[in-house]
Amino acid sequence: MLTLSERIQQLQTYLSYYYIDFDTPTERLQSLYSDFAKLKLLNEYGYKANVNYWRTILLDCNLHGYLNTGDHVCMIHQSELPELFYQSKLDKPLCLDTVIEDMRKDTKYLLTQKEYEHTYPVTTTNPSSLNWLRWFVDWILPSTPSDVYIVMPTIDEYAKIMVQQHYKKPLCSALDNLFTWDEFKAQYRAIPCYQETCVQLSDMDLWFVLRYLVHHYGVAVQDTFKTFGHQSTVIKFPERTESERTKAVISQEDKAIVSLKAACTALHYQVDQLEIKAQEFLQVAQQHYTFHRKPQAMFMLRKKKQIEHLLEQRYKTLDTMETVLLKIEASQNDLYMVQAFNLGTETLRKMLAHHSFDKIQETMDELQEALDDHEQVEHALTQGHHVIVDQDEQALEEQLESLALEEQALTQPIDTQSELMRLQQVLSSLNVPSHTTKQKQAQLA
Repeated sequence: MLTLSERIQQLQTYLSYYYIDFDTPTERLQSLYSDFAKLKLLNEYGYKANVNYWRTILLDCNLHGYLNTGDHVCMIHQSELPELFYQSKLDKPLCLDTVIEDMRKDTKYLLTQKEYEHTYPVTTTNPSSLNWLRWFVDWILPSTPSDVYIVMPTIDEYAKIMVQQHYKKPLCSALDNLFTWDEFKAQYRAIPCYQETCVQLSDMDLWFVLRYLVHHYGVAVQDTFKTFGHQSTVIKFPERTESERTKAVISQEDKAIVSLKAACTALHYQVDQLEIKAQEFLQVAQQHYTFHRKPQAMFMLRKKKQIEHLLEQRYKTLDTMETVLLKIEASQNDLYMVQAFNLGTETLRKMLAHHSFDKIQETMDELQEALDDHEQVEHALTQGHHVIVDQDEQALEEQLESLALEEQALTQPIDTQSELMRLQQVLSSLNVPSHTTKQKQAQLA
């Protein structure tokens, strides 16, 4: 447990980090530390602003574990508050009693232990075990002073965190919703909070939250019973469903399973203790042998052997009990699978009930006719396409042949010999003798 000075230091560090008024003292902080009760008549707005500010600080600091009562983080002690908020420059706040009184007017903020137990009573389906359960509650929850209050927003937030953690993890077994009190403590004692730290809940805190879970989240708490001389309590979370959760119901089978789990836990503890004793006897025997005290060494070895024999028996018992527990767990899982199969079969039958075989056959015939019609249309369209394509192909081939002939004419080489002979004939016709020309002229004359 931290000292008062350490608690004050932690609280001031948290306040200066998250609230600027506490980091660098301002006029606002001076107003908060002053006796502002008289403002209720003179300045009601300022009075309500100060009360609301202090209420926010008290609830926030308690939620994150910086404003608690001893080891109980879900509670605040009214008489301790001025000491915890002490500052050297401002001294103690003067109106925290006024703030607490205002918060007490609304039951959603602060409740005494008696008020809380009256609002969230412990119930049981077995009247004969009610005395045991009351004894268990009284042992967990000793009476607290009248100025110690349970902070309801903190209880509500911790309950939400526990439920989220439980349903967030994959439930690998049908027994994952069942807990003993020791298992519940081990699973949910640490609550994540400010700067990746965890708030450690006391047994009293856990029982307060468990009461809240029973009344608001359907968690069931059932009778205490003895296992190996140890008192146990059955705690069961509701099944995970998409719809609104219903209240969990603890059956006799659940009690038997939790009893087996508690017995296995007790046997594990016994086995660990026996192994420690066997090791101690061996060490003592070695010491006696070192100092040549053979009778004492033999005696310790004999005791070690007896412990080992008892340890072997405990291991066999533990193996048997864990095997039985494993088979019960497997049977529960098989039962859930059968229920799922039945639900699936029933759903399938309901879906098929709306469609008779004749109607389905008629639908399939209509579908086949539609497919046949579609195939005929596709065939007709394909035939017309082939005719058009054939005509286009023939015209294109003729055009391609004409282009080839033109290309051949342009690229064919010129016959130079024939061209020279033609030119010579032309020139020879031009070079006719003069007497021949004169004869032609005389004939013309």
